[in-house]
Amino acid sequence: MLQAVQSTPEHRRYSTAELTEVRRYTLRFARSFPPGPERNFHRQVARSLRAMFANEAWLEAHADRTEHRRTG
Repeated sequence: MLQAVQSTPEHRRYSTAELTEVRRYTLRFARSFPPGPERNFHRQVARSLRAMFANEAWLEAHADRTEHRRTG
């Protein structure tokens, strides 16, 4: 059984919004290349990120999914 990695100074937990923005940026960056191996590489990275977002165990270990609400 896999054991979740705890949040430590060496292992930062990212918000879901931050992780989504990384994926979006990676996909936009891939689109800046002409069709070919380099573009495909960056698209595969974005696709891998998407697959990790669907993995609850990975999200639990790497994402801070608590809602921060503003009062006022």
